[in-house]
Amino acid sequence: MEYKALKWSVHDNPKQPGEPCIGVITLNRPDHLNAVDPLMRLELDALLSEVARNSILKVVILTGEGRGFCAGGDLHSEAEALGAVAGSMGISGPYKEMAEYFFNDVRHRVLQSAMRKLEDLPQATIAAINGPAVGIGLEMTTLCDIRIASDQARLGEVAVPAGFVPESGGTRNLPKLVGLGRAMKMILTGEIIDAREALRIGLVDEVVAHSRLLQEVFDLAGRIALNPYLSVRHAKRLVKMYWNWNRTDEGYREELEAVLEITRSKDCQEGMRAFREKRPPRYTYPYDGGWPFPPAAPNAKKKK
Repeated sequence: MEYKALKWSVHDNPKQPGEPCIGVITLNRPDHLNAVDPLMRLELDALLSEVARNSILKVVILTGEGRGFCAGGDLHSEAEALGAVAGSMGISGPYKEMAEYFFNDVRHRVLQSAMRKLEDLPQATIAAINGPAVGIGLEMTTLCDIRIASDQARLGEVAVPAGFVPESGGTRNLPKLVGLGRAMKMILTGEIIDAREALRIGLVDEVVAHSRLLQEVFDLAGRIALNPYLSVRHAKRLVKMYWNWNRTDEGYREELEAVLEITRSKDCQEGMRAFREKRPPRYTYPYDGGWPFPPAAPNAKKKK
């Protein structure tokens, strides 16, 4: 498959030149801070299947092109799939709404498939967080085994304030990394934290100078790859077996059902419209048409 929204490369172990055993997946939509659009979801799903079957690779690095790691889901294409904007996707006629529901469902099913494959890779995985990692971006880092952040990185779980819900393991992994209370605060408020705070609370494992990020990550990958092949793979498998004690097929179904219900709500569409129009959202559920609160009056000038 020819990749457009991703870059894929294989590199020699810097500790053992001539051994091509380190793979690098680069999210490649730098003009959009590598927001995950439908093509990137599809390409991730296909590439991760290929990587899982590769018996030569020992370590896989995930990073972003340009100044960001990943700004989350691409709300412009999300809005099109949900009919939140006029003339979306060029679909018209009696099947318009059904087609939009279908494409929305497929979009989220493909993402869930790709994220399960990322978490289940047999190779050791390292997230090289080179800039903002929010929403799906943050969740992808929690699916990796090790997280190394640039000192310019900022991290946050912004799905709820945007009218969505975490859908890539965020509600499962974030509490295990930072504790239940801090995870709840991040998820329910959309709090964005810097790299040093992420290190302090255990969300990332190391913070390095931005200019040295990939050098440090490759050095770590090289040290891992020097160890016996089967020892590394079985050690990872056993650690993840215990780590994933709360990962179930029922949990995946519940997560997907919650995502699909929320993305069909008026508040979700309002969140996407507000993002496109660069204004604060005005959420109304459970009141909807009976919303009882008047719009906030513009700030009046204070009298001297």
